[in-house]
Amino acid sequence: MNMPRNRFAVASAFLTLAAGFIFMAGYAANAPMPPAVVGVVDLEKVYNNLDSREDLMKKVETMQAEMAEEASTMQDELEMLSAELESLAPGSAAMVEMNDKAISISGRLRAFETYGALLIERERAADLRDSYDTIREEAGTLAKIMGIDLVLLNDSIPMVDLADAAGTLQQISARRVLWANETLDITDQLIERLNGQGG
Repeated sequence: MNMPRNRFAVASAFLTLAAGFIFMAGYAANAPMPPAVVGVVDLEKVYNNLDSREDLMKKVETMQAEMAEEASTMQDELEMLSAELESLAPGSAAMVEMNDKAISISGRLRAFETYGALLIERERAADLRDSYDTIREEAGTLAKIMGIDLVLLNDSIPMVDLADAAGTLQQISARRVLWANETLDITDQLIERLNGQGG
């Protein structure tokens, strides 16, 4: 006699739980999702205010000064040879030898200047890449601390340079942020963390 009642009670409880789960699942599916919190960063300002880039700027300036000095030495040597060439008899063996020497120094000077420019450009490119990686990582850490879901580069800050119509349109079309609320700008906080003042 008790068996059918127990089965009925268990079945009723099961049906009640199933109905509850279905109701909660439907409520969760229809409940509005909270909006994503978005932060923006002025990347150019961050780059320009990074303390770590000062060392690289000094390193590049030192490289440029050393290369300019070496190029100047070769240029002086070339000018001396040119002056000596004017005093030699045209077609003489000494003139041919001196002319060959001048051509060799001139070729070395051009190659040195080209190599120097490439070396400095490579240093700058490596710095930009390394700085970008550091900024990206620190922006992620700051975003987690501040409860931000997405950090965008605010490219709406710089003015559009007036060019011809096609050039101006190209600048505008390349932008991705049309407007951003200043309260979401985390540029200054990011700079502080990167420079070791806020981390």
